[in-house]
Amino acid sequence: MSLVGLFAPRLKLFNQDVILTAGGLATSRVKHEAIPPRRPIDALLQRHAGARILASRISSRDHDAEHDGISSSSFVSSYMEPVQQAAGARFTVQSLPPHDTQIHQAGSCFGDTQVMGGSIFQGNFVGLPRWLDCLAHVDPAIAARPDYLGHFSNSSLAPVKAFIPRVLLRDQIRAQLCDGEANGTTSMLAVWGLGGAGKTQLVLDYVQQYRRQYKATFWIEAGQKESLERDFVNLYQTLFGEHNAAGQETISVDKAVTAVKSWFSGRQGPWLFVFDGADAIDDEKAKGYIAIKHFIPDIPSLHVVITTRTGAAKGMTRLGGVQVGDMEEAQAIDLFCRCSEVQRDDGSIEEVKAIVRELGYLALAITLAGTYVGTTPRLQFDIKAYLPEYRQRRRELLKRKPESILHQYSESVLTTWETSYQAISDSDYPEAADIMTMLSFLSSDDIFLQLFNTGLQTSAKAMSHMDIYKIEDCFRILEKYSFLQWKKDQASFAMHKLVHAWGFDRLEESKQSSFSITVLKLMAAAITGCSSWPDDKLRLVPHVMANFYTVAQPGYISNRIGEEIVDDIESLALFLAEIGWTREEQMLKEFVLSKRKQIVGEEHPDTMRALDELAITLRLQGHLSEAAQIQRDVLEKRRRILGEEHPHTIVTMHNLAVTLGDHGHLSEAARIQREVLGKWKLILGEEHLNTILTMHNLAVTLGDQGHLSEAARMQREVLEKWRLILGEEHPDTILTMHNLAVTLRRQGHLSEAAQIHREVLEKRRQILGEEHPDTISTTSHLATTLHYQGYSSEAVQTHREVLEKSRRILGEEHPYTLTIMKNLAVTLHNQGYLSEAIQMHREVLENRRRILGEEHPHTINTMNNLAVTLDR
Repeated sequence: MSLVGLFAPRLKLFNQDVILTAGGLATSRVKHEAIPPRRPIDALLQRHAGARILASRISSRDHDAEHDGISSSSFVSSYMEPVQQAAGARFTVQSLPPHDTQIHQAGSCFGDTQVMGGSIFQGNFVGLPRWLDCLAHVDPAIAARPDYLGHFSNSSLAPVKAFIPRVLLRDQIRAQLCDGEANGTTSMLAVWGLGGAGKTQLVLDYVQQYRRQYKATFWIEAGQKESLERDFVNLYQTLFGEHNAAGQETISVDKAVTAVKSWFSGRQGPWLFVFDGADAIDDEKAKGYIAIKHFIPDIPSLHVVITTRTGAAKGMTRLGGVQVGDMEEAQAIDLFCRCSEVQRDDGSIEEVKAIVRELGYLALAITLAGTYVGTTPRLQFDIKAYLPEYRQRRRELLKRKPESILHQYSESVLTTWETSYQAISDSDYPEAADIMTMLSFLSSDDIFLQLFNTGLQTSAKAMSHMDIYKIEDCFRILEKYSFLQWKKDQASFAMHKLVHAWGFDRLEESKQSSFSITVLKLMAAAITGCSSWPDDKLRLVPHVMANFYTVAQPGYISNRIGEEIVDDIESLALFLAEIGWTREEQMLKEFVLSKRKQIVGEEHPDTMRALDELAITLRLQGHLSEAAQIQRDVLEKRRRILGEEHPHTIVTMHNLAVTLGDHGHLSEAARIQREVLGKWKLILGEEHLNTILTMHNLAVTLGDQGHLSEAARMQREVLEKWRLILGEEHPDTILTMHNLAVTLRRQGHLSEAAQIHREVLEKRRQILGEEHPDTISTTSHLATTLHYQGYSSEAVQTHREVLEKSRRILGEEHPYTLTIMKNLAVTLHNQGYLSEAIQMHREVLENRRRILGEEHPHTINTMNNLAVTLDR
């Protein structure tokens, strides 16, 4: 599959010329540009057209700032390197008058309704500050904000309708939490036991019983890292009134966690935090491991309850923990009767006793069995028919089950689920059974209909006749049999984690392979049909990764993956790059490369293309030496196999030059690019887009070398050609305008540079939206120009915002992040904040020495900047 360079600004090569065939690569050089997303469908179209384009590098230097150093005058050189996709929007909060009251609602399970400032707030969370101040950043002042009252959860905080109280266990929770207060720290308690034992419902009952003893209750779904992070982001939004809108970026998880924890500092509770389903918390090497303590505020007036399957969790706290085991017989009977709605008489009760005994008094198994009886008329009239049917199907079905599943979940639970599954298969909606199995290859949380509505017709031929109404009917069937639970506040379904695991593991290997591929194609279709809202895209990530894990895990499925499936996984990598999940993108690309080597061999064009694509991802993450080595290896193979003048060889030369330029080897990069430009002119002609693209990239290198007049002349020529060929509003035309503005700024033509930057910013806001990486990049470059013009205060504010975004997306040690820190330090120096400037310069210098080496131009520039600041 031929893919365009991910997460990078580009001037794409058109595909009408057959010289660039599938597997070819071309990387464009651009200045100071963030990396645009690429739709998976674009990559597919380009592959079938036979062209391969890799996109342009962002100049990682501003010559004026990186080489000239800081002068002792007030005009200190500065520049902004490329900034990739970011997060963490500013927010403001309106102040409300202190007129508050309470309205008691008869029958309400959430306490009094809060009335403040003339507005009524009610629901699962009531978070009302009594006085709100405008905030631009999270800082220690957050501790001074007023308290919030109510409950935070993505779903109701009441137990299910059929819940039977387990008073003894509930009282143990209360007693241990209160005893833990004597230690003067957070009182943390683990509630642990076998999956399906009723841990969650027990804690929900505790919340219901003691809700008035807490100022607020915060319920966090911790079954997956993604869901836990999602809830912390939602909690942050709830506490601080910051919400995403169309076109906005997602909020940084680190920002949300820090802000939420800071909110509790210096406050008097009590509060209750519940981390539900936190199973992967005791083994750092385990897949999906969650460092749960990172998310827990450390204050004495906080109660924390963690529900988990692992008994090792009780060793994480000072308290003994509460183990949830089998239900008492009377409780189990009551639970079954409530779920089945059978009439209580002497004959039925004896039979129910036998049923719950057979089910091992496990709460979830009893609930499912009761629901099955309640929805099966023949069993309603003859309850004694249940056990024979159960035992018959147990012998028939469990003989094919892996022993590991029997050991983990118990035999009776699996058999009950199989019985209900067969009832669904025999119903008027047998497709619901297949949908249920497909759900086991996605995330078990936040299951929404749109996952199926956009791609079921193409991904599953057997269900190609189904429309949204049929899908809704199937979900109703699954909900009726308790395989799915509707979460009203989240407007989606959830599947119990045990049911989810059973749905996958109950299948034979051949079926697992078939369903995993079907769901993979389903996800590709869902991505194609996804809206541009950031939250909608983020919502897909847990499902994309859950599916990838099933496909990529070593074993039967992975060993049977063909080229078509590898192409689909490449499209998922494009999606992850688009939304800034670059580490996950790298994971998928490395898998693709391993499969290419396995399927077609080390020196096949597709394998070399996959190597080149991985090198680009590594370069964008700052792993320049590794990227350059991979590209040199590819270049050597292509020269040997294809020859010096083959387009693929020329393209690889181009890509290597991009990486060398980022690494500071400007002379070698310029030499290779001039050679590439000469070859393209000879083969393709002066006006071919590939030739124009190479001119554009060479201009970036010339600018980095300080040849600003030649760079500006070449960029104006390229801009004129793009306008003629592509039009004024084409992204590549706008990109060239942006790069020209950077060169003009470096020449000292600040007014013209600022004017072009503002024009580019307006275009990108209209075309791409406020939160697109290209828009963010242009904003940061405009801030740099403002700094040159003397507007340092505005520049500092913008630089801080961009730095937070770069840290979140790229990491603390990425070259782009370090450059932004350097620019901020320079601006702080000019404003007289020398201590903070010195600290930043030292941090940048330490990282650049380790990453780039002592002789890199960026390292030398940082040493000079630090020396000037120290001398001031």
